[in-house]
Order: sequence, then C-alpha cells, then structure tokens
Amino acid sequence: MMLRTIGVAVTVFGCGWILMGLEIVGGRMLAPYFGSGVWVWGSVISVFLAALSAGYFLGGLMSQRFPHGPGLAFVILAAAVSLVPVALWHEVASEWFADLDLHERWGSLLAATAFFFLPSMLLGMVSPYAISLVAHNLATVGASAGALYAISTLGSFLGCLLTAFYFILWMGIRHILFLSAAALVLVAVWLLTVWYSAEALRRKEESP
Repeated sequence: MMLRTIGVAVTVFGCGWILMGLEIVGGRMLAPYFGSGVWVWGSVISVFLAALSAGYFLGGLMSQRFPHGPGLAFVILAAAVSLVPVALWHEVASEWFADLDLHERWGSLLAATAFFFLPSMLLGMVSPYAISLVAHNLATVGASAGALYAISTLGSFLGCLLTAFYFILWMGIRHILFLSAAALVLVAVWLLTVWYSAEALRRKEESP
C-alpha cells in the first residue's frame, strides 16, 4: 500500500510541475502575436482555470468508473499526446489566429483555448483521480487529499519558477513542449510500474 501511495505522490508532483510550466509557456507563446499585456495573460489563466474545473469534475467521475492506476496512467498519456500537435504547429496556428483580425483579447482567448484547454483539462483530472486511489475510507480522505494537493502545488511552484527563470531561456517553447510530453509519458510509465509492482508484492504476501 505504501508503495502505491509513493507512486501516486510522485505522479501528482510531476503533473503539477508540467501543468504550471505549460501556463508560463502559454503566455510566452502568444506574446509575439497578441502582445504580452493583461489580455493575453488573462486569457491564458482563464483557459487554464476553466479547463481545470472541467478536469476536476471529470477526474472524479472517471476515478469511480476505473478505480485503478492504469486508468490514471491512460489520462496522463492522453495529456502527453495532446501536447504534440501544440509543439508541432503552434507557430502556424498562432499566425492563423492573429490573421483573423479579432481584437487582441478575443484572439488570444481563442488561441489559448485551442492550444491548452485539452492538455490542462486532462492534467486537471489527475489530482481527484489520485485521491481516489490512495484514500480508502472517510477517516483518511481529508488527510490524503490535503497531502496530495500540497505535493501537486509544490510541483506547480517549481514548474512555474524554473520554467519562467531558466527553461524558456535555455530551450525555447518547442523543446519545452516536447520535453513536457516526454516527461508525462515517463510519469505514466512510472505509475504503471509501481502499481503492478505493488500488486505483485501483495499477491506474494497473500500466497501460502
């Protein structure tokens, strides 16, 4: 049981890191086409918040339907896949949105939605899903939820700080997006490995 808890904790930390890193990348990505003012950042933050709201709801529902680690791993892999088109075509798509001649606030909102709603919604599903995997009774659900959200938020803090201060300068947007997708794949593989290792250990302990 402890092994699975550790696996889930590392999972929410990694997904929290990548989620907030994407938000920083989003503002930087749209700046050449729509500016870097309050409308762009307001659009990016609004899209992430709306997507997270949907993700929290869907994550809770999906955790009831598929209450196991592979279900959560599938969500994380889907988030990784959803980043690949953004990494490949964000420049072309941004130019297309800019050429629509919409007001900056609406152009940036439309572009941010197209690029980041799906990835951030999928990553938003992770925390409620993870809580359902480690909280086994009402007496511990509050402590489990608090611990996992704290770990996820710590990952978000580091993802925000390091992306803004270092990664964008070192690697650029496209490399960060591809690395984020690859990191999510590794997180999903980690979760599956720990989950099945814990299951094998449990069966070994129960066998006569």
